[in-house]
Amino acid sequence: MAEIPPANASLPTGGAVSSAQAPSAGLGYGAYGGGQQQKRRSPLRHVFADIASVLGIPERKLTPEVQAALNSMVAEMDRLRSEIEQRDQRMHWLEEQADKHAWLACLNRRAFMRELTRLKEYSERSGIAGSLARFDILTCDALRHQHGLVAYDALLSQVAETLITHVRQTDVLGCVGGPCLAAVMPQATEPQAIHKLGSVMDHASMRVFEWQGERIPIEIAWKVQGFVPGETADEAFKRCEPVIGFSSG
Repeated sequence: MAEIPPANASLPTGGAVSSAQAPSAGLGYGAYGGGQQQKRRSPLRHVFADIASVLGIPERKLTPEVQAALNSMVAEMDRLRSEIEQRDQRMHWLEEQADKHAWLACLNRRAFMRELTRLKEYSERSGIAGSLARFDILTCDALRHQHGLVAYDALLSQVAETLITHVRQTDVLGCVGGPCLAAVMPQATEPQAIHKLGSVMDHASMRVFEWQGERIPIEIAWKVQGFVPGETADEAFKRCEPVIGFSSG
């Protein structure tokens, strides 16, 4: 923040000066100004007058020493404000990182279960439908044994990206452990959710995985369950265990 000029500041040579450039002697500093008062006051003068008023300092006592002290105080306030803003931004970033999966573009299990709880409670209060879906990628374990962890991660990422791209924007996707994904579908009945996810499962990226020139069929067991009133999020999650054999492969 610009500092208010001291009372003994001199005029710059040549040309007109703005109110911010004018010496404090013409700003109505009384005995300390040593000059005639001007009708227009510097904006900084108003700032310091306001601060002095809050602190109980009469305006006539705004000596150069008091101005210097106020300058220091305002600079410290700006520094503290900047530190607080940086801290808040950092906390917001950390909160976002805590909810994200380590490398997939979806929520981790803790954040997903929190969102499932929130959306399920909202659904019950509003009397609207909602559904939960789970996906177990059965191909992942065999792929890991045959081609390694990199291939495993690539397949999981392919399935997750396909789901993120083709489900509704209001749906919430999370990785709930290992090769298992889940989605909360608010305002969707169980038949509506099954119809929507059935169309997603028909995409080629949900059926075939290409790795090092090899086309590997993807087998996914999945299940959809509508929300049941009074059921907790944990109970709904356990009840939505996919049935092996019901897959998109």
